[in-house]
Amino acid sequence: MGSLRARLFDRNRYSKRYPLVRAPKRMTYQGDEYLAIEVGSLYFDNTATATLTYEVQFPDASYQLIALLRDGGDVGGPNVNIYIDGNNTNSVQATIKASAPFTGYVDILAVRLGS
Repeated sequence: MGSLRARLFDRNRYSKRYPLVRAPKRMTYQGDEYLAIEVGSLYFDNTATATLTYEVQFPDASYQLIALLRDGGDVGGPNVNIYIDGNNTNSVQATIKASAPFTGYVDILAVRLGS
């Protein structure tokens, strides 16, 4: 498990401008390690498997994945388990499976820390 020493700071606070309307924050990452984050959303349309293809390819498959069920359309939500298929997940794509076919959205977060 990796660790990260980093801080976020607002670049607009370091400038000497005095406008009538305050500018929104411009947050910047400053750290001593490489950090890559990919966020995606998958729509399951009465299926049990979906694949997310990354916009930017990771250098290798040593990253962490989080899959969250967002909405199932039902009042109580679908009664399914969401899990990551490790055999079909590589540096280009991630395969997410459900325990049963359902209709709804699953949010995916892929994080890589370190070089």
